[in-house]
Amino acid sequence: MFSHGEEVVTHLRSHRLKTRLAAILYVVIALSYLVWRPSIFHPDAWCFSLLFYFATLYGIVLGILLLRSCLNTGCRGPAPKDYRPSVDVFVPVYTEPADMIELTVIGAKSIDYPHETFLLDDGRRPELREIAERHGVRYITRADNAGAKAGNMNNALKFSTAEVIAVFDADHIATRESLDTLVGFLKDPAVGMVQAPQTFYNEDSFLYRNVIVGGGRWHEQLYFMDVLQSARDLSDGTTGVGTGVVYRRSSIAALGGFPEATLTEDLHISLMMHKRRMKTVWVNENVAWGVAAADVAEYYKTRRRWTYGNLQSCAIEQILWCPGLRWQHRLAYAGRALNLLSGWQQLFFIVMPLYCLLTLSTPFVPSLPNMSVVVFTQLVLMWLLQIASAGYIRFVPSQIFSMGIMFVQIAATQGLLGKKMVWQTSLKNVLGKVSPGKLLLHVLLLVISVLAISLSILFATRVIAHPGMNEERSIMLYMSTLWVGFNCWRSWRWISDSVRLTRRTHREYLFEVELPVRDEHGAWVANTVRLSTQQCEVRWLVPETQREPGQPLQVLIPGHTIHLRADVVDGDMMEITCADETSRDLLRLSLYSVDWHRQVRLCKHMRATRLKGLGGDWQPVIIHDVGRQDATWALWLPAPAGFQQDRLMVAADYPSGQILEIEDRTKGRSARQRHVLGNEIIPHRFVPRGMNNNHFHFYETALAESP
Repeated sequence: MFSHGEEVVTHLRSHRLKTRLAAILYVVIALSYLVWRPSIFHPDAWCFSLLFYFATLYGIVLGILLLRSCLNTGCRGPAPKDYRPSVDVFVPVYTEPADMIELTVIGAKSIDYPHETFLLDDGRRPELREIAERHGVRYITRADNAGAKAGNMNNALKFSTAEVIAVFDADHIATRESLDTLVGFLKDPAVGMVQAPQTFYNEDSFLYRNVIVGGGRWHEQLYFMDVLQSARDLSDGTTGVGTGVVYRRSSIAALGGFPEATLTEDLHISLMMHKRRMKTVWVNENVAWGVAAADVAEYYKTRRRWTYGNLQSCAIEQILWCPGLRWQHRLAYAGRALNLLSGWQQLFFIVMPLYCLLTLSTPFVPSLPNMSVVVFTQLVLMWLLQIASAGYIRFVPSQIFSMGIMFVQIAATQGLLGKKMVWQTSLKNVLGKVSPGKLLLHVLLLVISVLAISLSILFATRVIAHPGMNEERSIMLYMSTLWVGFNCWRSWRWISDSVRLTRRTHREYLFEVELPVRDEHGAWVANTVRLSTQQCEVRWLVPETQREPGQPLQVLIPGHTIHLRADVVDGDMMEITCADETSRDLLRLSLYSVDWHRQVRLCKHMRATRLKGLGGDWQPVIIHDVGRQDATWALWLPAPAGFQQDRLMVAADYPSGQILEIEDRTKGRSARQRHVLGNEIIPHRFVPRGMNNNHFHFYETALAESP
């Protein structure tokens, strides 16, 4: 419907002057600082001074690599439409919930592009065979789990004959237009893989923050997906993320199948393609919606597997000296490995101030000017990185996540030895669970930090005499105490956020979608705020509405009216039950067709979409067809800036000139007006069609003349 890639590029270009100035300043200040720093090495602690210097150099190198990505991004246009190879869609599954897998199967089966869908069951479950038979997809299993996901797909290749293989993970629900978005780029015979970003629908996960950047809500992987991968695409060097991807079958065959030596076949196969000079393509459009880790236990499990497998792939393929890799690709993989090893740098910056505080040792000549330059430079460099990334790197959440992932990265470093890690199954739950044991190391670090700060206060107040204390070393004591306090805050935020944000999850994800709610008499009484098939949060529009358990309600979704019952009413939150299975299935399929309601909710923040007259604050309205009695859902946008006519988004195909009676409550009370439809607006990209077969249309609209 709206191009996410265009939104990202438009956002970055709007900050281009600031990002370039910030990048230049970063490099100048960082290099000047690195040249100056050896001049203040402590003569009695050369080893300590060198360690501190190289830890700082490590961070600056990562920062410069980040700047290189932010200054070089692009966006591919629509895929060529004159290349239509045969496609088989693989859905590899293991122990994920059957309900989740069924939604993924429905999404894969419903893709518009002609294809055959394969459900690859490594768990050998009878209920999954029944799901495959019910939805008319091929069911494939095997006797063992050798090679994990890669082995599962290699087994399926024996039964597949298509020219192109598409892969969607068990929790990733494909959009109807997903293959049309990706497959055409394989027209270039040198392209072996076309990859789209890994995106998630459960935005109550603790990975997300309530900040909008580049047309989407900020999450921990946003910079990697939106900026880094787009930058790598300029040199045909994007890496796979395992889902929302299409492969040329002949390219997989040339590599000997999907690589089973590592747990991250996605990055590994990318690396193998690049060594053989095959191209890989990044299409920054959302083609599937998955489940983000809902709690810290699942987060650690997936990140450890990714870190271990990626480092293992780099070690096996010998990225620093293997033949075949272009220098851009070699630099990209080396930078990724450095980033995955940054847990060691974090550990040093945690242990170092503790050591300084307890021993009064100093990694540089202690003086107020020296300390001021060291601290001030670090703060300025972090501030410049935020500006240069146009908001994709955010100081507070980045510091919290770097603290949280530290021990996982350290443990996964053994992946460099090339030994394969045992596969750890992800539960893929949207309901998070607090796991105190997973936070134990951070609790211990927090306790040690608090004790160290208490001890420093005793040193500073001379309650406890510290041998060797003098004026210069007291300056180092104060600096170390502040640094330990900062790390203490990071540990506390990771612990508290892991608990607090996990508890905001629900047994079924509540989608943020605004739909009209009517009472049993057809009066429009509320709008939904968040909605699932079990719960509903509403904003009441009619204060005197009866709010008792058992009352029947109607929710207007695109193309359908859902009948439900409010079992429990607690203010704005209700426990609900759909009137029948048909209503429940239609509601579920409409909600999990995520792209339409997510983009409508976010397009008020979208720059490129506003320029085309489709961006702004869309409001729910009800259409009453002239001459008919039924009421249907629609969205209405008052004339956007620079445009003369209003916009209407509907789930039906109307002829130009059709007169509709539109009911809205934008001014606090119900009002009906007759509108005449003008020209249909055709967006730049595909207009999505939901899993319940609703095809969305946009029209210009204006008030009709009185009859």
